[in-house]
Amino acid sequence: MFHQVTNTKRSEKVIQFIILCLIVISITTFSYIEYKNTIEETTDKLNEKFINFHFETFSKLSDIFLRETHHNFKTEVMAKKELRDRFEDMLRLISVSTVQNLFVVTRDKDNNYFILLDSDNNSQTRSNIFEPFNPLGDLWDHAYKYKASEVFHHDDNKDLWITIAYPIVQNNITVAIIGADISHKLDTNMQTKLHSFGTFFFWIMLLGIGWFIILYLITIYLRQKVFEGYIDTLTTIYNRRYLNEVLLKKLSRNYQLFMLDIDFFKNVNDTYGHEMGDYVLKEVALRMKKLVREEDALIRFGGEEFLIYTTELSFENSVDLAQRLRKSIETKSIKYKDKEVFITISIGVNHEVQNNESFDDVLRKADDALYRAKMDGRNCVRVAK
Repeated sequence: MFHQVTNTKRSEKVIQFIILCLIVISITTFSYIEYKNTIEETTDKLNEKFINFHFETFSKLSDIFLRETHHNFKTEVMAKKELRDRFEDMLRLISVSTVQNLFVVTRDKDNNYFILLDSDNNSQTRSNIFEPFNPLGDLWDHAYKYKASEVFHHDDNKDLWITIAYPIVQNNITVAIIGADISHKLDTNMQTKLHSFGTFFFWIMLLGIGWFIILYLITIYLRQKVFEGYIDTLTTIYNRRYLNEVLLKKLSRNYQLFMLDIDFFKNVNDTYGHEMGDYVLKEVALRMKKLVREEDALIRFGGEEFLIYTTELSFENSVDLAQRLRKSIETKSIKYKDKEVFITISIGVNHEVQNNESFDDVLRKADDALYRAKMDGRNCVRVAK
């Protein structure tokens, strides 16, 4: 009997140990996947911003090229050495440490590519005008045909290396392409971090179940505190906590504040119920979110009131944005199940924010403008005085 009880307890401990090991492995794997996804998402966003930065630079350069050639960019650059020299100087000015090659290519009537401009100062490595250019795949053909920027990603296991083909379009015809070979180490750094963290998790896993449960709970807590804590659970836009803890600490010197309120929102709740009211709040937030820029902040201030924080908008642009926000709500009904309502909003805009003005004063002026919009019949925009 004693041996039976002992064996039973031993079997229970083995089962418990196996379960604990499975929990440790599961928690570790889940935490590592979360970390990996965060790194990859961050890298993708940084890569996108990195490429967009070069697109903006090449766009401005293309405008300058076309403005200085007036009629036929390709013909004038081929014929005038002093023009080529000046354009190549411009290429050198925008070259940064990550740019390995920066050049301009075009093609003849037989679709053979040749060099038009080269930013390389080294006489031994630079390409000369009319020197044949061997394109990589169909990248350049696509840029020519569709008059759109093309990006090709290389991976030599050391650096992330990309080739950008940016078309120069004159009279709706691609006349040349700005080409750039650019390298940076975001992907390599990501792989290094993932490998290091994978090893780290492997060794930490051996320390025991207690450490991993604590680590997991801390991770969940920090994730909720940092990310989910600033998001309104109903509308999935920023909440008032984000306003108080984040936005107020990084206010720009030149910013604008919009205060918005859903007209007669209480009637929606009273007539159709709170479920319909919640759906109206989500739909209004979604429509406004589509119109604000990524660098702006759309905040649910409370109940049916919203704030929008923008920067660097002129008076005209501020009013235009407010009107577009208003029309986006007014022009289309909101349908939920078998119910349909037409909603309008009133907006108060505080555009002229003074450098020494407190946020409470800025908010009060926006609120006063919103109040005047309500008094003037609702569904309108009023600007703070």
